[in-house]
Amino acid sequence: MSGTLLDLILYLALVALGAFLGSRPQIQSLPMPWLGRFQTAALLLLIVTLGAELGANEEIISSLGTIGLNALAVTLTSMVGSMLAVHALRKYLLKLNAQGRSCQEAPEDSDPGSGEAVHVDHSLTLAIVFTVAAGILAGRFLLPDAAVAHCGTVIRWGLYLLLFLVGLDMGRQGSLIRDIRAAGLRVLLVPLAVMAGTFAVTALVGLFLPLGPKDCVAAAAGFGWYSLAPTLLAPYSLTVSATAFLSNIMHELFSIVAVPIVAQKLGYIEAVALPGATAMDTLLPVVVSATADRMAIYSFASGLILSLAVPVLVPAIIALPL
Repeated sequence: MSGTLLDLILYLALVALGAFLGSRPQIQSLPMPWLGRFQTAALLLLIVTLGAELGANEEIISSLGTIGLNALAVTLTSMVGSMLAVHALRKYLLKLNAQGRSCQEAPEDSDPGSGEAVHVDHSLTLAIVFTVAAGILAGRFLLPDAAVAHCGTVIRWGLYLLLFLVGLDMGRQGSLIRDIRAAGLRVLLVPLAVMAGTFAVTALVGLFLPLGPKDCVAAAAGFGWYSLAPTLLAPYSLTVSATAFLSNIMHELFSIVAVPIVAQKLGYIEAVALPGATAMDTLLPVVVSATADRMAIYSFASGLILSLAVPVLVPAIIALPL
């Protein structure tokens, strides 16, 4: 437990340090076109190493079919749970209509969304999939045991670098905190409802899956962040880590298809909640196109809070004495 807490403190400290440095005027004024590429490189290094560690593990390879089914179950139940919780929040607590407005607010012409097709760049998701596949094959057929033994160290330091870069990028945004405050309290309740719905439904379904409730909740606690959650789970269980990786990849891909449908059939705020952590980046243009421009702050804030919660919740869940 003490080791988990120390790791958690270190993760948060790295993000905070990056955000502090990124918020400095001297840093914000510097053009950093390399930052995104450096983040991607660190991410791919981390993922290929994780894939190699998975590929070298006989137990994981022999149970890939079961892992895939567990991942699909975790993905679908977490998405359904988050939508149900946010729907209840919007309708019964916030008392907002399907477009996310109170009775006193006048509708805008832009509420139905732009109606234009949005191009979503899937290159990073595809790169992640191919990279982890290459890592698994390398770990399975190419890397000697001596090299595989160092994978854990590479994963740990790669994670440290990635967390620092994420904090640096957030700090460079500058107006993030001001924009969240302007949106009001209700924008902060959405990710809390996502967490509650996700954990409640995945824990319930976990009673009927081989993973069990605790491991299902841990796998779902990545909220679509397929790079960080599996890495945090790797020292705990490679099986749960592999399940989390596949589940979070599915979460993003399914959300791309489901967000426009949910926005039309259920509500705008439910559509914001569906992508989880990816609502702040990959799925943001999809959410805005399917809903309205004013939903951008809901989407970004929800994705940000869920992303910040991942390094807190995942270690906390796996540390539970269950």
